[in-house]
Amino acid sequence: MIKDYELSVDLFYEKYMCEKNIYTLIKLCRKLGKCISDKGTFEERQTRNLIIKWFYKGNAFSHKFSDPEKSSLFNRQYSEMRKNLRACGLNPTNENNSKFSGTSDQKESLDQLWTHIGTDDEGETPYGGDLMR
Repeated sequence: MIKDYELSVDLFYEKYMCEKNIYTLIKLCRKLGKCISDKGTFEERQTRNLIIKWFYKGNAFSHKFSDPEKSSLFNRQYSEMRKNLRACGLNPTNENNSKFSGTSDQKESLDQLWTHIGTDDEGETPYGGDLMR
């Protein structure tokens, strides 16, 4: 009985952490997109999945958020976010090759998102750290 309870608590915690982090990822992506996008290009659509799009200095950004209930897709969301940000020139501002020239608010939003998603440059886990720490 106690083992069943411990297992259900562990599963609940794992599910909660995934949802919390995906929802945080959505919130940070919205915040960045609204403050950094070229004027009039921020777009958010809800179909079966949430899709956030914008242009940054003429470069397209688009990210599709899948169902946060599917924890198996959690790592993929973070990996895709890193790929999408880099594709439109939004590298972490602490990287030597970063040519980011936005305002301090834009830099702060970009830094918050990159801090949340982490980097995979060092061969670490795809989401930048262990969730259970």
